[in-house]
Amino acid sequence: MDSLSRGSGPTVVLIHGSATDAQAWSIQLASLAKTVRMVAPHRRSRASVEAFADDIAALIDDAGAGAVVGCGSSFGAVILLDVARRYPDRLRGMVLCEPPLPPTDYVPGVPAGFGCTFDRLVSQRGGEAAAEFFLRTVLGDAAYERLPRRWQQRACSLWQEIRADSAALARYRVRYDSLDQVTTPALLLGGERSAGFYRPTLDALERALPSVQRLTLRGAGHMMHAEAPRQFNAVLTEFVRTHAAAC
Repeated sequence: MDSLSRGSGPTVVLIHGSATDAQAWSIQLASLAKTVRMVAPHRRSRASVEAFADDIAALIDDAGAGAVVGCGSSFGAVILLDVARRYPDRLRGMVLCEPPLPPTDYVPGVPAGFGCTFDRLVSQRGGEAAAEFFLRTVLGDAAYERLPRRWQQRACSLWQEIRADSAALARYRVRYDSLDQVTTPALLLGGERSAGFYRPTLDALERALPSVQRLTLRGAGHMMHAEAPRQFNAVLTEFVRTHAAAC
């Protein structure tokens, strides 16, 4: 798996969400290099969350740093949670930024009709229109409009990856009643300006995980590492410092 690597110190693996690639972490790669070693993979399309997690576990092994701190944004946080479940020895801690999971195991992983709407837009208006529909759903209209035009175009060009991630997410089951077995220390991050549907999931994860902290970043939305980088970097650095020292 191709990846970007910068810096020195305790190793942090940064897992991007949908509609982007490792460049989503460009601010962190530039600003935290004096403090931590960052490895940011370009995820490959996979059919399941578990297959994505297998890739990340292999990447951690290849990094040669032993156990690491993981940080996942959106769908990347879903992948990281599965790494913690099935490869606990690879992680010293995990930062989960608004994973788009259902708040219970009794509702679908993806809203009913989402895939059909996405596919219909692909057929009728093209993949870029379908990707815009996805982005407006997960970010909100106002946040989408604030994105630079160049970023919008790049994100919308990744519509096939978005569809694959959505299909993998739809098949995944959290199994909340088993999360008490996930002992990896977790930090749950939410954005003050994010869509409200992320909060019930953060509530559910906070109740289910046995070693957990939770913070809300002021003024940030779902892309919190880019929208509020100073806050985000300070929180991530402190979490890495604490859990690197603890191990």
